[in-house]
Amino acid sequence: MRSPLTEIFYETLGHCFGKVLLETLGPTVQASIYNLLERSGIRKEDISNRFDDVVQSLTSTLGTCSRVVVHRTMVEMFKEYSQRLDFSYTDSLRDRLALLKEAVVANHVLPRRLRDESAFDSVEKPDWAEGSGAPKGQAYSSLYPMKKGVKT
Repeated sequence: MRSPLTEIFYETLGHCFGKVLLETLGPTVQASIYNLLERSGIRKEDISNRFDDVVQSLTSTLGTCSRVVVHRTMVEMFKEYSQRLDFSYTDSLRDRLALLKEAVVANHVLPRRLRDESAFDSVEKPDWAEGSGAPKGQAYSSLYPMKKGVKT
């Protein structure tokens, strides 16, 4: 049984693979590649769990150009987990994926798409910020109009 972080990691891998296919090749080619993988015995839901098989199937069908898709998927994974991109196009991507997975599980890192977006630098507006019931001098939702030299 896998840990929840490992499950999330593999879901993110599938998400990044689909995103790269869509952004790089477009929706028609993305659907064709999913069909190609289906004919190879890899369902869309199993892509992340059988990523080595996906890479092998793409390489045997598309040749070395499949390396671009795999490399871009790895770049997206590292971005998703806010990790430094310290590998080149010629490095072993399988090893980098294994290292990323170990780091994610060991450090309990969540991907960007699952993090709370309003955690650190969100702005909260008080109830009176936009209404007429604002206390005097606090009628603005930001402090900019109260800065020195700003005419209101």
